[in-house]
Order: sequence, then structure tokens, then C-alpha cells
Amino acid sequence: MRAETLRKLLLYLWAHRNEEISEYAVATEALGRRSDFDPKTDASVRVQISRLRRKLKDFYDTEGAGGPYLLHIPMGTHVLTVLDDPSRVSISPGPDQEAERFSIRTLIQPLLAIACIALTILSAWLLWDRHKLAQRPVAQPASFWTSFLGAGAPVKIILPTPVFFTYPKLPKVHVRDTAINDFESWRNSETVTSLVRNGGDPTLDHSYTVTSDTLAAIDLAHYLDTVGVADRVAFEVTGESSMNLLEKANVVALGAYSTLHPFRDYLASMNFILGPNEAWVENIHPAAGESPRYAVVSQAVGRQIEPAIVAVLPGRSPNLKLLIMQSRHTSALVGMLTSKIGNSLFEKIYMAHGSPAYFEMVVESETDGDHVIRSWPVALHAYTKNAPTGADVTQ
Repeated sequence: MRAETLRKLLLYLWAHRNEEISEYAVATEALGRRSDFDPKTDASVRVQISRLRRKLKDFYDTEGAGGPYLLHIPMGTHVLTVLDDPSRVSISPGPDQEAERFSIRTLIQPLLAIACIALTILSAWLLWDRHKLAQRPVAQPASFWTSFLGAGAPVKIILPTPVFFTYPKLPKVHVRDTAINDFESWRNSETVTSLVRNGGDPTLDHSYTVTSDTLAAIDLAHYLDTVGVADRVAFEVTGESSMNLLEKANVVALGAYSTLHPFRDYLASMNFILGPNEAWVENIHPAAGESPRYAVVSQAVGRQIEPAIVAVLPGRSPNLKLLIMQSRHTSALVGMLTSKIGNSLFEKIYMAHGSPAYFEMVVESETDGDHVIRSWPVALHAYTKNAPTGADVTQ
């Protein structure tokens, strides 16, 4: 719960970073306090602000050290400030030192992960603001994105939050079973059930996003900024989103075999199916000359060709679309679709299949460890079904 509270507080302070905000506003709008909240008798806002200030300091003392930007809450305020040079500020104990000491004793390790995730996303938005202030020239979007963005609707980039479990009596234990993709199935996991005796029945913990997908999403958001649609783009996470988004926005979903489970009805309706551990893509109805299966091919030690899926499918309202990028390396798919060479390769196979409004495509990427060397499409099928309506993103 503390992780979720700090995450919401950080996002609220970011959204109001250019405004004068009161302790009462923070309490009622960010922390969910009642309208009769009295800051004179309730120090909860100061405590939470102090915790967040300390977590930001911890971040910049470790993972964020040397970064070009620093998010900082000056002592005695509730305002989030952005500094270009981290050396400009010294974070030292102040009047709320005791609250900070209390937070250090009580905070648990996952809070740092939450702060890093939020900071990563917010840093991307900061870069967009700087780009707009500099009035950078707007580039012409590649043909793939011209079609996807055509209706002028909002764009929601969905980051997967894999199902993690925690336990009432073991608050520092967080468990992930990659075979379990919804909370109600926890009894099917030996790993999850093995801790019930000592920890009690598990609860859902949505404190994590996948780092590689988060970075791929930021790359995509940066590209959409360069083509002039930054004001239409926002991030969501599967743990807090609903499939109702498909009725209101063009949705981009990034993930792997075990993290796109919320879109299972869409995935089940497709001809191309990504296998466990991203080891292969099955081609259920191969066209003439197509392989029935595209498997990982080892070329040398650490170097291999990996299959993945890109699909543009109908949303739940006219002219809206769902873009699925399913891969071990979603950054490879983003890179292909946002590069001139990648779009040229896509256009060739897309036009050869009649330029369908909706389609699914197999993409192969040559990788060396976690480094993507190149990506190219190898098969494309038109998608002619209606939008599935059975599943919801909320896990």
C-alpha cells in the first residue's frame, strides 16, 4: 500500500509541478483523505512528502546518479521541482528529520522500484516538454504511423504489470510465477501456495512494470513527439487499466508471452501465436510458401534470430485500433516501426498483401545478447474478425 501511495503522490506532484498547491489539496486529491482533513492535527501529508523526498534522494544516490535531471521537493514545500544539474541541490535533514527517520525504518525495498519506474516515465515527459519549448520541427510520420494515428484519437501506451503476489505476514516477500497470469489462479502455483502457511493467503501486488518494455515505450513516445502528436500520448499500466480504453483511444500494448495475458482474447483470435519463453511463433494457417513455425535460431554463442509479433487489430469503436507488439525485445519492434529502413521493409510486405486495414505480422530480429542488431518482417496475414469483447485488462 505504501508503494502505491508514493507512486500516486509522485504523479500528482508532477501533474501540478507548475502550480502552488496546499497541504489540504495534496491530502484530499492525491492521498484520498476526507474533506474534513485538518493539516494542523494530521501530519500524514508531511510524512508522505518526507518519505517521497527520501526515496528521490536514495534514487539519485544510486541508480539515478549522474543523470541529466533531478526531481526534488525542497524542504518545507509540497512542490516538485526539476533541475537540469543534480549538483545544484543538496538534500540535507531539516525540520521533518524525524519523519524521514521513521520512513527509513518502515519503507520496504519495492518502493525504490516504484520510484524508478515513475521517474523513468516522468523523465520522458520532461524531455517532451523541453522539445516543445525548443519548437523542434515536426517530422512527417512514417506510413505505418500515418495509418495508425489517422483518426486523431488519443494514444494510450500500455505497460504490462505482471502478476506479483505478496503476503500479509511476509510483507518483504514478493513472488512471481510466470505461469500464473491472473490473481484468481494463484492456487494453481506451487510457488505461491508454498508460502501460504507462514504468510497467509496472498494478495495482489501491482508494484512492477517490465523495464525493457518501459524503455521501449519511452522510445516510442519520443518518436511520436517528433511527429507532432505528443499531446495525444499517455501511459497506462495493465494493473490499473480497463479494456474500455479500446472504446476511447488507439492503444499500444507492449509485452511478452507471459505479460500480455490481459489481451488474451485478442491473442487467441490471431493466426500467429507466440510460444512460451518467446521460443517460437506458430503459424496456424500457413499461406503458400510460409513456414508453419518460426523458431529461435542460434547463430553463435549469445547470437540468435528471434521471432516476434506485430498486430494492428480493430478497437471497440469505429476507426480505433489496437497495436500489439509481442516480443522478448519489444524495443526491436519499436525500432523497426520508427526507422526508415524498417518502414520500407514493412511497406513492401504490407502492399504485397493488399494493404489490409487490420493485420498480424511475424517479425524476426537478430540479437547479440540483449543488443538488437536488425529486424525485418517475414510473414503477414490480414485480420478480418471483429474486435473480441470478452476479457478486461484488469488482472
